[in-house]
Amino acid sequence: MKFRGVFSPLLRPEISLSLSGQMDFQMRSVLRLIVIFSLLFSLAKAETAGSVFFIDSQTRQYLRTPSPNDVVQSMSLREVGAAVSVLLGFAPSDALSAASSSKLNEVLMPNPFNRPRAVFMLEVTGEIPFVVEQANAMFNGAFKTKIVLGSDKAGIQLPGEEVSVISIDEELADFTDKEISDFASWLGGSYAVDPLEALNGELAIPLASGATMSLHMSKKANREFIASLLALFHNSRRAVEMHEDLSQSTQPPAELVKGCFDGLKALGEHYGSRGCCTEGSRVITYYIVQDV
Repeated sequence: MKFRGVFSPLLRPEISLSLSGQMDFQMRSVLRLIVIFSLLFSLAKAETAGSVFFIDSQTRQYLRTPSPNDVVQSMSLREVGAAVSVLLGFAPSDALSAASSSKLNEVLMPNPFNRPRAVFMLEVTGEIPFVVEQANAMFNGAFKTKIVLGSDKAGIQLPGEEVSVISIDEELADFTDKEISDFASWLGGSYAVDPLEALNGELAIPLASGATMSLHMSKKANREFIASLLALFHNSRRAVEMHEDLSQSTQPPAELVKGCFDGLKALGEHYGSRGCCTEGSRVITYYIVQDV
């Protein structure tokens, strides 16, 4: 399955991103609910498909409990966007059909006064093997449905000044061996610096299974994956800081934190959907998404 995004309503005041589980800040604490928006693109069939995962808060319930006998079979991008609008505390578009509204009612709790009003939306391009999804408890408890793609977009209705929109898409123009080494330590891993050439070392990342993912910077796909991880780390930390500032307000606005992660796509194009791509998926789902 190819995975292309996360919508996550933020908790107040708890945003916690902890790759190792021992971080000095926590994106999950701020994010009340996570919606993972996953798109799959098949070059062979020249078609795009995907899934969306709605992952509820650790402390409060904003989503209906999924039932095998009562599951939304599919949603359009417009319906996903409408769900995010509602989770932010706003009414969906008037153009939403009765059928689409019915789908939202199957996903969201009916209490309009119980909304997280904060959403973390991360688009992750690339493939997450099914085995990774099944092994992660967060996915197992998620409200999952397929995405039906058409000409519509995941338009999120926002009233302007009542919403703080924070992008975490800023690329790191330059990074150093020291930054990678510090990041590796934060992950509980290590980075072996090449004494003869900068940015040519090897990053070792521990996985939940007990195995270690090794990435040498000399390979373009590995470098892109590491760069994406570093950017996500730094930008998410900045989003946390901005959230903390906003939460001090007497009337804090609704918050939408959004971004895109292309690291898995780079691994998949180079190594295929197994092997290194599977390990990269485990890094994202365990260290990033699980602790968002």
